[in-house]
Amino acid sequence: MAAAAPASEDTLLNTVLGGITEMHALLPDSMLFGSLLLYILTHNMSFGILAVFIFEIVLSHKFIGWIFAQNEGAGPRPMTSARCRAGFKTPQMSIPRTFSHNQYPSYSLFSITSIATYLAMATNEFSLSLKEMGTDWSSRIIVAYVFIGLMITISIASQMYKCDTSIGEIGIAVCLAIIVGILFFTVNKKLFGRESMNFLGVPDTVSLIEKQDPIYVCTNTSQ
Repeated sequence: MAAAAPASEDTLLNTVLGGITEMHALLPDSMLFGSLLLYILTHNMSFGILAVFIFEIVLSHKFIGWIFAQNEGAGPRPMTSARCRAGFKTPQMSIPRTFSHNQYPSYSLFSITSIATYLAMATNEFSLSLKEMGTDWSSRIIVAYVFIGLMITISIASQMYKCDTSIGEIGIAVCLAIIVGILFFTVNKKLFGRESMNFLGVPDTVSLIEKQDPIYVCTNTSQ
């Protein structure tokens, strides 16, 4: 009985990491279509610009993959486990998908880190507003950063243990993703304004202060 425990634990670990790897592989494309759908339903500009950002990182990854292919010959990957292939999949071995994400470095890790960077910067952009709204809201800043860090950490772990992604490729993907995330966040903010980053719908305290507009606070007068 004692010898069976490690095998059981190993099976559980593989099951958990396998599920995480599959979710991460589907996450970038599913976020693209999800944000487009939410934009159509709610007309919230933040979701529309998020969809634009995901298109930008898709094109950025293809450009980065092309550069590596020209310099080092790191072209499309050979056929690997379908679970490790980013994008939507079908049961066929050809794995047709909406977008082809098979270039170096890992698109799954690149896109997740880019989106995490984008969301972290959006949170930081409105951190002053969250702090002004009280401790119930300001605590969400730390919670957001913690979960963003966990998402990247778990994504790296799943790539290492389930997809045999090398440490070098992980480092390249994460570093380039952070640069791309910061770059396009800055560009989109300049083009579409700060409100396009306001996912939580909080009041833009900075703009109100700059315009010298009054800030109204609702209080409970029933007591």
